[in-house]
Amino acid sequence: MTFDIRKIEYFLEVMERCNISSAAEALRVSQPTLSRQIHDLEQQFNATLFVRHGRGVIPTEAGRRLREGLRGLDQQFRALRDDVAAAAGEPSGGVALGIPPSPRMLLGVSIVRSFCTAYPKVAIRLCEQTSGDIRDLVARGEVDLGIINSNEPIQGLTSQRLATEPMLLVGPPDSGLSLDMATPIERLADLPLILTTRPNSLRRIVDSEMQHQKLRPRIRVEANTLPLMTDLVKQGLGYTVLPSCSVLSLVKAGQLSASPLGALQITWTIAYPSNRGVSVAAQLLLKIIQRTVDALIENGEWPLAQLERDCAEVDGRYEEGAV
Repeated sequence: MTFDIRKIEYFLEVMERCNISSAAEALRVSQPTLSRQIHDLEQQFNATLFVRHGRGVIPTEAGRRLREGLRGLDQQFRALRDDVAAAAGEPSGGVALGIPPSPRMLLGVSIVRSFCTAYPKVAIRLCEQTSGDIRDLVARGEVDLGIINSNEPIQGLTSQRLATEPMLLVGPPDSGLSLDMATPIERLADLPLILTTRPNSLRRIVDSEMQHQKLRPRIRVEANTLPLMTDLVKQGLGYTVLPSCSVLSLVKAGQLSASPLGALQITWTIAYPSNRGVSVAAQLLLKIIQRTVDALIENGEWPLAQLERDCAEVDGRYEEGAV
């Protein structure tokens, strides 16, 4: 089947706007031209992709399935275009990075600043989601790279370890917790806890350890928004368990107190698809991320973390070499 890349762009724009006129304006083509392209696409797939109505169009089930299939293909074409352009001169185009709320606080601005300074012609798109959601976005090709924790399954992905850090018991400023003194896991059973909901991976880490210790948590609040969780802790409504990178600035400012929770740790990795090429821009961003993590640890800005550098893990197997 021959396929015109323009048809992908046209189809996805109509799906996004659900309006032929609006999509034609955004694409800078005439409405008849766009309608003809969509009609050709429907004939090519022998399916009705949109149902017309007075104020626009509604995608059919066939249209929705085609969109899911084309998203990754569109991303690959864009990456190929950017790679060809990069080979001819200064890198340009775009790259997408997924990052969870916890490391975002410490890493996000530093990564973006360094990347934008080094490669001013490359636009970076950030997506902040949970670690599990980012893993899925990378697998579907909707982001190029994703920072995830090592507890996420990586089927279809290659991952490289960045750093390992302790999980902290986080409490109000006057709770007596100290970064210099670990708190036994057993104490969790005695505290009112503010935790993320299942199946969030941070929650799984806590639940797994407590089950191993034959302990039952006292859940007072479940919340999936990091600032809300820390705000509740500040007000003395309970304690939470978070990676050190997510609360170091608040602890240093005296707004929270924290203590390493036994030997509980979390490892952050950078993941990218193993079944398709990684763009030049994504390779450059990966190096910036690694250098940023190295600098934060070496300069003492991430004092509780340890560097992790190993072979790339592909579908759960370690292999020599990396992007």
